[in-house]
Amino acid sequence: MRKTLSIACVAALMSGPAATVLAQDYQNVEVPSTINVIVAYNAGGGTDILVRTAVPYFEAAIKELSGSSVQMIVKNMPGAGGEVGWSALARAPEDGSTIGVINLPAIAIVEAAREPTYAPWVETFAPIGVNVIDPNVVRINDARFSSLGEAIETAKNEPGSVTVGADGPLSDDHLAVYAIEEATGAKFTFIPYSGGAPANRAFLSQEVEMAMGNVTDLLQTEDATVEAAILAKERYELIPDVPTFKELTGQEVRTGGSTRGWATVAGIPEDLLGLYREAFAMASNDPKYQAEAKTRKLTLVTPKVGDEFGQIMNETQDSVQNLLKYFKQGGYLD
Repeated sequence: MRKTLSIACVAALMSGPAATVLAQDYQNVEVPSTINVIVAYNAGGGTDILVRTAVPYFEAAIKELSGSSVQMIVKNMPGAGGEVGWSALARAPEDGSTIGVINLPAIAIVEAAREPTYAPWVETFAPIGVNVIDPNVVRINDARFSSLGEAIETAKNEPGSVTVGADGPLSDDHLAVYAIEEATGAKFTFIPYSGGAPANRAFLSQEVEMAMGNVTDLLQTEDATVEAAILAKERYELIPDVPTFKELTGQEVRTGGSTRGWATVAGIPEDLLGLYREAFAMASNDPKYQAEAKTRKLTLVTPKVGDEFGQIMNETQDSVQNLLKYFKQGGYLD
């Protein structure tokens, strides 16, 4: 029987240290009147929607905290899988006049593939915060298997006999496939598609037996999904009926999913960085922003601000480094 997925409301206003940072006096901070916000992808995409939804609330929070009015100007700089935009952010002056969104794990994978000018990214960029994470979800249709466990066992006993479709190559979904292989000893045949939509169509038509995607992909293929598992430490509020991979198989596999976090170039004044972090927390916890983000299908989580986002950045880098051997074996990296 196919599982029915229920969509819970996005979390209400959060409180405590996980959701905000300690309030400070920012009235004397020198704030740029214009702040460029770099988006490393095309207008209309998920990252662009995230930024344009948040900007008015971010501007209002900065004014409330500092007394300074700012204008945030979104600059779409797509190209080379995000490298063009992230390199521009890395070259920005250290005066706080430029911030942007960095996409994990894409930024780390691109660095491993091409050694871009922004390398090493975890040192180049100062974390502001993140509140949009779309976890990886693996799912099967009824082409051959009745459970994920059966599909994984088949891929262990008959390496390469089970096909997995996903956005790729060098995507967060691609990385998640390798994470399952690393944890279980299975070996899949990875079929990359040019985006989540064609990967979902392949899953629906049973062109592939399994698919790796994110929460939004699962919701779009609910009727064809026999069983699914989320690659996270705990269940996700938008799909509370979907178990974690560990709950379903006994093996713990955790990935960062598609993480879209705000950052700036390292070296900007500490008081200004503190202002941006607190303004981000304030904007993220605004109920009006949360309601608008929900209507735009943004996958909100409890905000991780400053060093908390920095920890996610470091964990992502470690995960990519640990799984590089699979990308090399598959011929995706030299």
